[in-house]
Amino acid sequence: MKPELRRPLIFDIHRYALDDGPGIRSTVFFKGCPLSCIWCHNPEGISPDPELCYYAQRCISCGDCAVICPNKSITGNAVPEIERERCDACGLCAEQCMTAALSIKGQFYSVEELVAMLIRDKRFYDNSGGGVTLSGGEPTFYPYYLSRLVKALKAQGIHVILQTCGTFKWDFFKTRLLPWIDLIYFDIKCIDDHLHRQWTGRSNQGILANFSRLAKTAPDKVICSVPLIEGLTAGRVNLRLLAAYIASSAALPYTLRAYHPGFHFKAKALGKIPPPYLPLHAMAPGEFNRIAAEFEKIVSSMNKKRQVPG
Repeated sequence: MKPELRRPLIFDIHRYALDDGPGIRSTVFFKGCPLSCIWCHNPEGISPDPELCYYAQRCISCGDCAVICPNKSITGNAVPEIERERCDACGLCAEQCMTAALSIKGQFYSVEELVAMLIRDKRFYDNSGGGVTLSGGEPTFYPYYLSRLVKALKAQGIHVILQTCGTFKWDFFKTRLLPWIDLIYFDIKCIDDHLHRQWTGRSNQGILANFSRLAKTAPDKVICSVPLIEGLTAGRVNLRLLAAYIASSAALPYTLRAYHPGFHFKAKALGKIPPPYLPLHAMAPGEFNRIAAEFEKIVSSMNKKRQVPG
């Protein structure tokens, strides 16, 4: 089945979110993404299918999960061992688990159900200048559902932010999504196409083309979002290329995002092994400030070069 025709799953809804745009917001995390970034801080958002998470620190080794599993995918005595290839994420073990050591990531909500949940906090959105942020995963992975959702949110007078990796089909996005979206955080991770393929599993050509189109069509709605990962995207060459590219795109605003080491914890819960070269700690504030200052210097320099002398 084509991704755009699948029923989208939601793996989390953060109420009272303060870091996903202006004001008090509710952030909706869609499950499924065309990229597979090796540093993704939401690895549970990559697959479009339901997934079983196991949090060992919560487990009391009661063994109930192994008894109830219809596929016998959970074995082990004191410590549960999950045979992922046999697990169909039916959720029986999670329902049985009294300590929430097991949980299923991924639940479907109709547009009406989701809007009904989000509108409960409208008074907080209105009083703080907030709204709803659509994140993931990748929300545009499900364009038809997303189109209905943003129209329904705007009909309720709710400010809508989209966080996207930029892999959408432009014509559909321009006509069926863009008019109902107030602000777009557009991820640009790498300019070199070879490295982008190596780090994310996909070319960046379509992504950069979409960013350029947005920069020309709706520059007041776009903020370029740059993830900083030590040893990867935060390298000097990539940062210079990114800064130059942003400066050449109508001098759009940008935000730099430090790497979140919580990736390791989440990946382990999914039974995945993080690449050994990814940092185990967050970027130090001093290092982040140094990179941010250098980045701003390059952007400012490029912008001055583009100015025509009076």
